[in-house]
Amino acid sequence: MYQRANGRAFGLAVAIGCVLLALPGLAYTPDAAAPRSSIPTEYQWQWGQIFPTIEAWEAELAAFDQDIPKLMEYQGRLGESKDTLKAAQQQVYEMLDRFYRLMVYAQLRFDINQGDNEARTWQGRVQQLGPKFGQATSWMQPELLTIPRETIEGWLASDPDIAEWRFYFEEMWRQAEHTLDADGERLMATTGRMRGTPSDAHEALLSVDIEFPEIVGADGLPKQLTLNNFSTLRASPTYAVRKQAAESFFGTLRSYENTFSVLLDGVVKSHIASKEARGYESCLQTALSPDNISEATYQNLIATVRENLPKTLHKYIALRKKVLGLETPLDFANLYNPLLEDVEKPMTYDEAMTVVAEGLRPLGKEYVDQAKIGMDPQNGWTDVYPNEDKRSGAYSNGVLAHDLHPFVLQNFDNTLDAMYTTAHEYGHAMHSWYSSRNQPAQYRGYTTFLAEVASTCNEALVTNYLLKKYKDDPEMTLMLLNQRLESMRLTIFRQTLFADFELAFHAHAEAGNPLTAEWLNAKYKELIELYYGPEYEMAANDECEWMFIPHFYYDFYVFSYATGLCSGLALAENISAHGEKPAQQYIDGMLKAGSSAPPLDILRTAGVDLETPAPIQSAMDLFAATLAEFERTWIKANKQ
Repeated sequence: MYQRANGRAFGLAVAIGCVLLALPGLAYTPDAAAPRSSIPTEYQWQWGQIFPTIEAWEAELAAFDQDIPKLMEYQGRLGESKDTLKAAQQQVYEMLDRFYRLMVYAQLRFDINQGDNEARTWQGRVQQLGPKFGQATSWMQPELLTIPRETIEGWLASDPDIAEWRFYFEEMWRQAEHTLDADGERLMATTGRMRGTPSDAHEALLSVDIEFPEIVGADGLPKQLTLNNFSTLRASPTYAVRKQAAESFFGTLRSYENTFSVLLDGVVKSHIASKEARGYESCLQTALSPDNISEATYQNLIATVRENLPKTLHKYIALRKKVLGLETPLDFANLYNPLLEDVEKPMTYDEAMTVVAEGLRPLGKEYVDQAKIGMDPQNGWTDVYPNEDKRSGAYSNGVLAHDLHPFVLQNFDNTLDAMYTTAHEYGHAMHSWYSSRNQPAQYRGYTTFLAEVASTCNEALVTNYLLKKYKDDPEMTLMLLNQRLESMRLTIFRQTLFADFELAFHAHAEAGNPLTAEWLNAKYKELIELYYGPEYEMAANDECEWMFIPHFYYDFYVFSYATGLCSGLALAENISAHGEKPAQQYIDGMLKAGSSAPPLDILRTAGVDLETPAPIQSAMDLFAATLAEFERTWIKANKQ
């Protein structure tokens, strides 16, 4: 069991706050407006594990830059022999390993203080090398496509080292019609630097340049509203605080609506340019085809969720309104606040580590032991607490180097939700850890489509564990059912709404229309009203929510959150019910697989077939059943 900073160990019951005893003082009180220097060093990640000093990073950056032209040495020679091909590929992936290290080091330094111009410069210098690297390797795939397939097939059959590349070549041949010649690929690589500008500008605008106003806190004192603390303030127990936070946040975004629309229009234009250059039929196909994901998978998610809205999300809104005792329609200020009062107690990060480790036990000793190593901040994997100008949200950077662990960014705020975020991000981290240690360099990464399966499976396993442990405790049962509902609402329904919106604004732009603030606001409002139903009421500026969502710049990424949770729920249910065999099937079939097969095939091997509507419908049914169970338990507990 992990211990708190004062040396006292606490049982799981205290850790999740299900007793009425007051917890002792927290080890650290998170504050999103606090300076970086106030964060205890033992809760900060250790970028020195990548490079010992910035001078060492500078030296490697210069050396890497000088070595990039060497990637051209094999141009025109790949078809000479299998040994030449092996040598060229080895050189590319050794350089990629070096590039990942340079990039991650700069990202870690920048993300903990995005107001640090020097760190921004470091990150920019690495980013500039990306297109340069791409240009130096852009000739390879077009040249490989000129080698007769039977020649490569012969090499695959005769050399075990080249045989590891079979799936790589099969994918290359599948995508041949969308691969440009060497000059075309070099041009695409050259423009890569420009295509990332709208996303970078969006992040800088939100994280640094926009100044949000102060609001009045629950204590009557001024409280600075920031991008980082908005999610906390919108969930405040005090309605006036929630209302002020929403109105001030969205109202401020409204004043920049034309800038946000231009940025989004810019990124979509870059997607359209890629579509037209590569000969795809749509931006959606351009985004999904390289990972061998069918457009039907995306469309099936939206269609199934939409079909189930009356029995799921609309009923959720009605239930939330009932539990909160509202006679007026539900609004945004009552959408994120706790449904249950005086149940959830504060939880330190050290306590959260214990809960997560207990919940993940069905995955086996190796998984849990390694996850414990990663979660323990003393080992340098994780940066735990928020601070001024730190990047918002959370992520896991898998690094993709076989001898370097993942790095996890959190903004832990001593809540149950933060504990689930820890479980989520260490699903990603462990996926990267297994993949990087079980796959050759070309397959160490995994597709965005699979990325959210491991993270959401972890969350579901923790919930299943706690529901079983506290099945006779109505208060805890309500809290955990509520957590499941919120997780599914935010990860399936909200992300599907985002995916629906993303599909709509791409289609609008592909038809030759500009993405104006007026059109984007109207479309987002239309979808909010469709998804949340007749008992939800929007305020004047709520339609501006799309403006601060960074995932719209990630090229059809958000749908994988929803499909990932549907898959993760199915896997977790099977693992919780049957234990070791499905757990090992999941670890061997997916976590260790990286990108060594089509992602839909990998997922099938792990135990879920997402090319059928069954996993999506199963998730819809689980949500509906959880709603009904929550309402029954709540009525009984309140003697309604």
